[in-house]
Amino acid sequence: MGLLRRLFSKANDLPALRKAMAQKRYADALLIVDELSSTALSPDEHDEVEDLSMQAGDNLAQLNLHEGLFFLRDNQLELASDHLQLAQDQAKSPDLRQQVAQALQQAQQINLKQNPPKTVSSSCSSCSTCAPQSAAVPDPSDEEPIDFDSLLELILSSYPEDLAKRYMQKSTAFLHAFVAGHQGAEIEAMQQFGKLTASEQDDLFDFEVGSLMARLGEPVKGCDALYSALQKNPDLLLAAETLVTLLVSMKKHQEGIDFIKELLDKKYAAPFCHAQLAAVYHSMGNAEQALHHGRTAIDAGHTDMRIVLMTAMLLEANNELEQAEDLYRRIPAGGGCGGPSVNLYLAEFLLRQKRELRKLLDVFNNACRQEADNPRWQLRVAQTYLALGWDKRGQDLLKIVIQDPSLMEELRTEGEAMLANNS
Repeated sequence: MGLLRRLFSKANDLPALRKAMAQKRYADALLIVDELSSTALSPDEHDEVEDLSMQAGDNLAQLNLHEGLFFLRDNQLELASDHLQLAQDQAKSPDLRQQVAQALQQAQQINLKQNPPKTVSSSCSSCSTCAPQSAAVPDPSDEEPIDFDSLLELILSSYPEDLAKRYMQKSTAFLHAFVAGHQGAEIEAMQQFGKLTASEQDDLFDFEVGSLMARLGEPVKGCDALYSALQKNPDLLLAAETLVTLLVSMKKHQEGIDFIKELLDKKYAAPFCHAQLAAVYHSMGNAEQALHHGRTAIDAGHTDMRIVLMTAMLLEANNELEQAEDLYRRIPAGGGCGGPSVNLYLAEFLLRQKRELRKLLDVFNNACRQEADNPRWQLRVAQTYLALGWDKRGQDLLKIVIQDPSLMEELRTEGEAMLANNS
């Protein structure tokens, strides 16, 4: 029970809440607030609890907003979205909620590039333009709620098959806590995990608790639980990866590097280890080491598209264009609407090289249809026009695109510079 004693707060009174807030243990504070909800309080005490609850929520939201923006800059979109969604649930003050909403919008726009939505359309007759197609999109409110078994299966579909089988053998109580944690009910999930018997507290328990603590803004406690998971099962790759991510988020880069190198010394999954080292060095801005380990991981058979993309971008920046193109071509194309089977990362690379421009025009026009709310692709169409020598069409479209408020600032600057150079 040692891990539980360290991770779960048992106090359920107002002094304990004040102490948690004074010590900046905001996740513990919210757990105590939840327990106090069933306690008889005076009007003054009730107001104090409400005030402290709002402070705890805002402070946790600030932490998750910071982590979400960090992962967004590092192109770790899944982790960024997890933190930003949690920040959205926790934020109380209007200004903070607006900041989180803006960050979520940015994350969603970037995510569209990697996971283009499927568009339902009666025809593809307008595929040569950037005009969005009319589509009959189902209203989510009309959909039936997903039953528990389907939800569990959906969550486990993202886990390795052998690991998913182990989860399916866990108790009903464990699985309900597991699903709650993955549905945004982190505090409820922590309470449910805290009620499990000692026999349930294996490596999977420690991994899930560690991940929850991290999302609740308690990365040190999260690391504690993840280390415990790896002591019980050194082959739990998800725990190792999550631990490294947490160490990086706390700016403990060298600790993360030392941990991975220790795994390498133990002959532990070399492709995985080199991929992790590449990610850590990349977050540190050490392009040389990131490229070295990214190449080593891919040569050893690592196929994670995030590492493939990162390595391709580093190779391009290093002017190793043939090798970069080879990796860009390994990234699957989004497809859809009968469009060209060229992934958008490769298309942008070819545009920078001013190659296959006519084909690229079809690719970017197709992306405009698939992602009508993402002005990135209209910018790429305008740049392709200019590369083809169609200056008027390119400049006219550029003038429109750079005024779009949803265009990322980096892309707006790029468009403004190109417009100035071609005026």
